[in-house]
Amino acid sequence: MTRLAWVTHDRQIAIAGADGRDATLLTADFPVGTGGWSQLARPQLHWAWPTWSPDGRRVAAFVVEPSDERAGPVRVQVLDVDGVHEELWWESGGVAPLYLQWRPDGGALAVLVQRGDELNLLAVGAGALGRARLVEAGVPVFFHWSPQTGHLLIHASEPGEPQGRLVRRDPLGTADDVLFDRPSGSFCAPVLVAGRAAWATPEDGGSLVCVSDEDGAGAHPLLNRKGLVALVAAPAPHRWLAVAASPGGEGKPYDGIDLVDVVTGELRTLTRMPCYAFFWSPTGDWLLVSQVASEDNCLKWWRVPITGGEPVEIGSFWPTRDLLFYLHFFEQYAGSHSLVAPDGRHLVFAGYPAGHGHADLSRPPRVWRKDTTDPEAPAEEVDAGTFAVYSPAGAD
Repeated sequence: MTRLAWVTHDRQIAIAGADGRDATLLTADFPVGTGGWSQLARPQLHWAWPTWSPDGRRVAAFVVEPSDERAGPVRVQVLDVDGVHEELWWESGGVAPLYLQWRPDGGALAVLVQRGDELNLLAVGAGALGRARLVEAGVPVFFHWSPQTGHLLIHASEPGEPQGRLVRRDPLGTADDVLFDRPSGSFCAPVLVAGRAAWATPEDGGSLVCVSDEDGAGAHPLLNRKGLVALVAAPAPHRWLAVAASPGGEGKPYDGIDLVDVVTGELRTLTRMPCYAFFWSPTGDWLLVSQVASEDNCLKWWRVPITGGEPVEIGSFWPTRDLLFYLHFFEQYAGSHSLVAPDGRHLVFAGYPAGHGHADLSRPPRVWRKDTTDPEAPAEEVDAGTFAVYSPAGAD
């Protein structure tokens, strides 16, 4: 059963059916464990980044109890969608929450937080509640779970270093690291597609996209692009890797998107339209592209079929802060937080109506649901909220 989860206007988490109806508040609006009337005056818990488990039965999220002086400890909570069971998987002070990703079997979570000037990648599991293993540290840190081995493919760097390291690591520490010969770079998340690892490495002032076996064997280049490179893997069983380059570097648009088959090396141009972020539809037959429309002072959504048809504009909007953060780090979020329903029919996003040079900020941002096959149909309002995501394909 496909569901929606979103962060409400008061930083709680709600869920509903795929059509946005029958909404249920999944989280409490006051601190868990309240024991007396005086405690009801304490600030409510703020929730962030709902992350669906692979089977769609649970939602993991960060939760913080804010205060006037400083934010309280950061927790990772896992909630059953029936609202009956909730578990605290991890808690720590002195960190800022950034990102969660489930291990493909649903038995663990990769947790990315910021501690001081450093990013920490942690692994927490259902069998060791409250304990976390430090897997990697650095700036930046990008990663991808392996569905075959349950290991993590990690790109990390030390501050100020132009090149990073690319390593396959067992988050439980029971297997030796595999350090890839070609370093990773370009502030680009490594990906796994069709049983192969793909990443970008700096070369001759540009970025060389490489591919190898999951253990680093047989590494060879696929293509070279100038500037900052982004990679997004097609959903299984497809073998396509979407590749985009920004010659101007950080903050500049990507100059179109190419598709490359990681097995045969076949390369073809998908589009030359400038884009801000891009994602595969779960059906694997089109890409969702976000584009900055400077003349209208907004962002636009486009549906771009991989068969070579013309891009279709889906709608325009002004993003919330959460959605803008998501779009900025889209390569990392692409594999864990889908804005497109499993059947590819609908898009969900949070923001404000926009276009014609202005955005309507007269009320709190809303969660919108848009038919990707009927661009003329108006977007449907789901609820007030700041970020929304669909449960994965194949969820129960």
